[in-house]
This record gives sequence, C-alpha cells and structure tokens, in this order.
Amino acid sequence: MRNWTWLVFLVLFLLALGSGRLQQQPQVAGNIPGNLSMTPVDNDTQEWQELVNTYDGFSLNYPAGWQQEIIPGVATILAKPGYAKLSIFAQPLGKISAEEYVLYSNRSLQEGWGSIKLQGQKQLNIRGYYTWRFEWTRQQMDAGDLNYYFEYDLVAGKTVYTFMLKSNEANFTAAARDLNRIIQTFKPLPPQGVPALPAAPPVQRDIEIEGRYHRLVIPADKTLWGILNPHKLGRLEYFTKLLPLEKELDFKFQFLITYAAFDTRFNFEELKKIYDDNRVLMVALQPWWYGKKDDTSLIDLIQGKYDHILREWARQFKALEDPVFVRFGNEMNGDWSTWSAWYYGKDTDIFKMAWEHVYRLFKAEGANNVLFVFNPHDRSFPNFKWNNYLLYYPGDQTVDWIGLTGYNNGTSHAADTWRGFNEIYEPLYREYMYYFGKKPFMITEFSSNEVGGDKAAWIRECFRSLALRYPNIKIAVWFNQVDGKWLYNLDSSPRSQAAFKEGLQDPHYRFQAVVPW
Repeated sequence: MRNWTWLVFLVLFLLALGSGRLQQQPQVAGNIPGNLSMTPVDNDTQEWQELVNTYDGFSLNYPAGWQQEIIPGVATILAKPGYAKLSIFAQPLGKISAEEYVLYSNRSLQEGWGSIKLQGQKQLNIRGYYTWRFEWTRQQMDAGDLNYYFEYDLVAGKTVYTFMLKSNEANFTAAARDLNRIIQTFKPLPPQGVPALPAAPPVQRDIEIEGRYHRLVIPADKTLWGILNPHKLGRLEYFTKLLPLEKELDFKFQFLITYAAFDTRFNFEELKKIYDDNRVLMVALQPWWYGKKDDTSLIDLIQGKYDHILREWARQFKALEDPVFVRFGNEMNGDWSTWSAWYYGKDTDIFKMAWEHVYRLFKAEGANNVLFVFNPHDRSFPNFKWNNYLLYYPGDQTVDWIGLTGYNNGTSHAADTWRGFNEIYEPLYREYMYYFGKKPFMITEFSSNEVGGDKAAWIRECFRSLALRYPNIKIAVWFNQVDGKWLYNLDSSPRSQAAFKEGLQDPHYRFQAVVPW
C-alpha cells in the first residue's frame, strides 16, 4: 500500500552517500574473478547461438547448452541447471538517472542485507558503454543453491541493461567468463515494446470447497464479500467491533482475514469460534517479526529456523478441518516488505524458495485443507524490471488462488493519485487473466481513501462493476481500517457508509456461501 516509501528511501540513500557515487571497493582473492579479462577466450570450443529480444531491444550470443526464457517486457533468462543463471533486464530510465537506478537497486549490497557480502565493485568502460560491475556472495542454503553473483549494469542512452549472473563456488569463475563473452556480443536495438494483451476471456467458475463441517460455495454469478476489521489476535475479540458493524449494514461478512508474523500465536478457541459462526478465515502469514525487523528472515526460513512455528500454524489450521486460506508473503514486490527481492540482491528466486518451503511443510503436516494465495501489489515499488511480480511467481503447482491488491490512495500524500475502481482493476484483471486465468481470483484487500475525490461514487462503481465485469474475482475483501493519513474505513463519511450498505443489497452479493453440512 505504501507507494511513496521507495522514493523516500531513494532520497535518503543518495544523501547518505554524499556525492551519490559508488565507493571503490578492494578486490578480494579467491573465487571472485575481479580481474577477469573482457576479451573472449580464443580456445573456447563450445557452440554459441544468437538471441534477439525485440520487446526490450537487444541481441547477443550465448552458449548453446543454456536454456532460454523471455518474459516479454520483463526479463530475459538464460540458465544451465546446476551451473549458472543469467537474468537480463532492460530498464528504461524515464525521469531518473542511471546512477539512481543502480544505487537504489543495489542498496542491499551496500547494507549487507540478506547475508550479502559485497566482494567488489567498479565503474568501468566496456566497448564504449559506461558500466558498473558488482561481485557478491551470500549464505548458501543448500547444496544446489547458486549463491555467487556477478553483475554488469551497462548504460546505453536512456536505458540501463542489467546482466545479473549467479552460480556456485565451483563454477563461478567459468560462468563469469561466459558472461564476459556474452557481454562482448551484446548489441542494443530499437525496442518494439510488448503488444497489448488480448481481452480477458469470459469465465464461468463455480467454487465449491469441501471441509468436514462446512462447504464454501460461490456460484458463478456471485461474489463473496469479506472484511479485514480492526481486532487483536489471541484475545477472542474479532467479533467485538464486527457484529455491531454488520448490524448497521444488515450484512454478514462470511470471509474474514487477519495478519500473522513469526511472533504471532493463534488462539485455537478463537479460530474455531469463527468457523462455528459459519465463516471462513484467510491468514496473511508474513515472514518477519512484528517486534523487530529481521532482514535475513527468508534465509533463516528456508534453512528451517522457523519450522517449529510454521508446523504449529499448520497443525492448528489442519485441526479446523475446514477451508483455510493462507496468503504467504503478500505484496512481495513492494520495498516496504522485508521479503522483497530488494533486500536480497534483486534475487526473486529466494522468495520462491521460501514459498515452496512453507508449502511443502504444510503438506507434510497434512494440512490439505489450506489453500495458498499468491498476492502481489498491483504496482511494483520500485517499478523496476527486476521487481516485476511475475518473477516472484512460484508456479501453478504450489498456488491455489491468485490475489489482487489495488488501493485508491486518494491524495493524502504528495505522491498519491486518485484512481477509480475500474481504472485500477480493469488493466490488472486483463493482465492476470492472461497469465493466471486457470486459477480463481480474489481481491485480498482493497479500499478507497476519503481524501481526494468522491469515495461514495467510487464505492458505487465498485459494486456495479465487480460481479459483472470481473467474473473470475470470486471474493473481495474490504480493508476497513485507517492507515495513517489514508481513511480506508467504510464509515469514513456518512455518504460512504450509505453507499457501501446500498451496494451490499445487490443479489450478486447476498447469498449463503459458508454452508454447514
């Protein structure tokens, strides 16, 4: 939600660096090839083939044995399993400088976040391109983990081409030499951009999820409304403020959500009370500590440090024997989340490894009633290619639902912009249907600020559009809280509350979704 945070961080970071220039670091001995020649090795006998990326605008040659994947307008990925992975990003600079992009993107290297150890950095000229070079390592998490990194950032006009290689200790020198040869063949081309995505295909999706005591049933022409209402976990008080609100609105929210971190302990009596009242719960499991910031949390999680906590959660959710939704590491493409790749040297694979670890652990505990929700923010912050939400996606096999999150921030802060409901969700829905159309969707949390426009009209637009224009969105959850200057609560004005109450009378939203056996 905090779409201004990365701008503040950027300004502070540049001020802290004084001149804003990267400081020269000493080269270190060992496997870090700080003095590798940029000249191709003449006696290399491996075959090479050409890659042309017309979307981002460049061509190059790479070893024929490497696998190739192009995510249009996002990344080019070249990989040889067990040996190396090379991610290439063509970043248009827009209103920022190349130095600002490189400094902000690599702040984790300077700060040593995520167990990173910066081994060396230089500014140099490669074939006429002003270039930054970085070399770093981090803690290895298992025998197959690629934890040695080598990066070039080449400036060509108003675009920075980032080449981020990762390998292991045994293969790093050879892989870095391969990268140097690849760089020698690199040629920028006029980018043609990504063609417009096709219109979202029509969908008729009935949801029926069975538990021991309840079924969750959402017909194809219905949308289930949920709410995140102020409460404190573990104190049996979720209903304290919710029941009076429901009475005012003449509506029962059958889908509730809450947040949890590593220092959260659930009260099973409270969880069971929610289900006994014919409701279903979604838990946002965030891999950090509410009591402190721990930027190595994903590394520790993957290595099993928090397995005892995760297993306790899994066993409690399993014991409910009804559907429980888990939204792990939500808004991972926002730099306000310490599980973002911004804290881990831009390596989105670390988030995917953490996701898979949690998923496997829940399955090992037999928590098959848990449904996993993948949920980026609708806008990436920073909005750089390496932070695109698609790079965080762990794969269809470990994802059950797709979460959408887009807020109308209003104008409470200088960087905020008033956005209409359809202005947010029409392009987002089309894009998500293109990439994830086989999965059911939910708006995991959303709201409109009261400041900057007509919130009541925004709410009416939402209710008119939701069920008719976005049929694959089967659940929508209102974030009913004040967040700093953002007045997201539905009773932020009498007009807004009246519009919300009126919208809930629509038959698209009034039905029994949590059905007891």
